[in-house]
Amino acid sequence: MDERHLFIIARDQPSLWEYLRREFSSEANVEVILDRRLKRDRRSTPNGGDGEHPVEEAASDRRTGERRIRDFVHGQLRSIGYVMLRIR
Repeated sequence: MDERHLFIIARDQPSLWEYLRREFSSEANVEVILDRRLKRDRRSTPNGGDGEHPVEEAASDRRTGERRIRDFVHGQLRSIGYVMLRIR
């Protein structure tokens, strides 16, 4: 399977998004997108749930890897304005 690359660009960096889209337009294995998240996810509530229902521990355990990736993406977008992920 071929490796793909995904660039996620912070919403406040539209010129970087345009630049990278142009630079990688001929690369079939590279996708450049703007961050589309509008608000914080369920982790923003004190109990980690939706504010009304507690999160089940088993479901939480399954999402641990996904949460680490989300935290990494959020940190990179906040600090340097973009993140590049390799997708296998």
